Amino acid sequence: MAKRRKYGNRRQHAAPSIKLRTGATCMLWGVALLGLACAIAWGYKAEVMQRDAARRAAAMQESAARFQMHGIDVSAHQGKIQWKQVADATLHQRPISFVFIKCSEGATLQDRQYITNLREARKNGLMVGAYHYYKPGRDIDQQARNFIKNSHLQAGDLVPVLDVEEAGRMGRQALANDILRWMKVVGDHYKCVPILYAGHSFRRKYLNDARLKDIPLWKAHYQKDSRVNGRGWTFFQYTERGHVQGIRGYVDLNVFHGSPEDLQSLAIN
Repeated sequence: MAKRRKYGNRRQHAAPSIKLRTGATCMLWGVALLGLACAIAWGYKAEVMQRDAARRAAAMQESAARFQMHGIDVSAHQGKIQWKQVADATLHQRPISFVFIKCSEGATLQDRQYITNLREARKNGLMVGAYHYYKPGRDIDQQARNFIKNSHLQAGDLVPVLDVEEAGRMGRQALANDILRWMKVVGDHYKCVPILYAGHSFRRKYLNDARLKDIPLWKAHYQKDSRVNGRGWTFFQYTERGHVQGIRGYVDLNVFHGSPEDLQSLAIN
């Protein structure tokens, strides 16, 4: 009898252990199924996002193709460029009409590929321009002098560009003051009206000072459902992921709002 009671007690203690193991197994299966469902849902969402991005990019490219004058902008980020190939390249079955090249940044920096890019682009018959990358909080007169000293622009080149993408701790009024000062110093030197480059969202947030409204605009906008249209801009950068023969990797693509004669009118005299 004692042995039977002992055996019986062992069976009674074993039952909860089996239930625990069964519960743990069910929980693991539940977690696994939930993870699988999340993975499927995320994969579907990612696929939808990719299709949507492709649709927007195609719409942007289609709207850009309506314009006659196409060009690119480059810096040291593009590495060594094969300018003969670039000069022979086409965008939307049209030749490349202009190239903007990064010259300088802030008060003291110069783009290490600028001189080479400027020389080779000119040598291959491309209309060139130069831009300065603005750094907030740095002396604006020094920034203007940095560009003037290193840009080496000449008659027939496009007018200078100030690229403003950062506000730092600058207020809107102080930022506008800097822009206007750079435009005056550089414009007086080259006897022209420079161009302001700014992204669509950044411009709406920081550059809504009324004093800036008459400055020719190079607009960058390639997000959401934007289209290249002909309102309120001179140049329009419509993608940062373009491809052009002679350049490895991505390059910015742009259109000009006007004719070849209009583009020539923007040249330095």
